[in-house]
Amino acid sequence: MISKRSTGALARASTPFPLMGKHPADNARQALAQAFLKRSVKMLERVSSSASSEALQSALSSPTDIGGVASLLSDLAPLGVDLSAVDPLLEAMARGAAIKQELLTSSGGGLTSTQVARALGITRQAVDKRRSRRALLAVPNGSGEYVYPACQFTSDGLIPGLEEVLRGFQIRSTWTQLSVLLASAPALGGKSILEVLKSGVIERAIAIVASFGEQAA
Repeated sequence: MISKRSTGALARASTPFPLMGKHPADNARQALAQAFLKRSVKMLERVSSSASSEALQSALSSPTDIGGVASLLSDLAPLGVDLSAVDPLLEAMARGAAIKQELLTSSGGGLTSTQVARALGITRQAVDKRRSRRALLAVPNGSGEYVYPACQFTSDGLIPGLEEVLRGFQIRSTWTQLSVLLASAPALGGKSILEVLKSGVIERAIAIVASFGEQAA
């Protein structure tokens, strides 16, 4: 027979978040996290109940949990499921999540600030400072941290001229910047900006990112 003490221990162990701490900021964050978790679970229940077997199988085949959710949401609209019944903006957000995941995969994955610091032979604080002054490209990961697309680095360090190119962008969204850097450009003979930078074509690359900002403004 399980004692009340054992039952209490099991309940505590199954709690998705640690018990509230003494710091008010920690308590507030944990409360928000718990509220978001409850809301997210309800949303996933509604979405999964509307999804087809094919969509669910596709989501489960994703290598990551976040990728699985993004895959499921992006697959529902083509299958005829009305996402607006769940949330009017859900379909657009799902497409955005899928696009960001594809971008990061195409860039060779994301590196942490610690990994970048080790690769460049500098401190984490120096990495943060370079990101702040737009000398390194970093994209937010949703948890208050940043990841650094691996495509901007070579075995010798940062691709030469990339810092100047990043500062040439008029668009501030780093996800958009990553997309531009990876895309083939007709003005560069179908090559990407990162490809021509490796060949030493810096001024032309700067002009292209600057004009892109003007067109999109």
